Amino acid sequence: MDENAEKADDELLALTAAGDEVAFCELVGRYQGKVFGLAYRYVRDRQDAEELAQEIFFKVWKYARTFKGRSAFGTWLYRLAVNTCLNDRQKKKNDPEPLPLLGDFATATAAVGTEILIQERRILVNKALNALPARQKMALILANFEGKSYEEIAAIMEISVAAVETLLFRARQNLAVFLRPLKNKGEL
Repeated sequence: MDENAEKADDELLALTAAGDEVAFCELVGRYQGKVFGLAYRYVRDRQDAEELAQEIFFKVWKYARTFKGRSAFGTWLYRLAVNTCLNDRQKKKNDPEPLPLLGDFATATAAVGTEILIQERRILVNKALNALPARQKMALILANFEGKSYEEIAAIMEISVAAVETLLFRARQNLAVFLRPLKNKGEL
């Protein structure tokens, strides 16, 4: 993002801190896609992601006055989003995971059978992602899905670049273990 856009974000946040709802709505409009995308990649459920995005923007409204400008607005927003997602996972850690519905096997045709196999692969990959420790999962999402550099991830997660490298290395190792059944079948 160029410097003028950052200044505009900072100005909008300052107006938001003063209670300007129009400025807040403009910030939401600019960043709702990115915030929802991050939340969705983390929780893998549309409704949960929408709720997390709302919670994140509520926190932007609530904590706008605390923004000190030590980092870019985007970094501050991502940090807020990451922490909200990590906290949500901690709250839901003991909730049982719902079983996926794979459809009516009695009426499945060859095409539907193929779709079921694809869905089963997706489920296995999602389970593998969800089985990762929370910080490994978030680092992986920021790197692979959000396209963030190691330096940006370090700033967002408030850790060192070396710690980011370690998180990503371990996340990829863990994913390889979880996904080994697909690789052995030649499906990956």
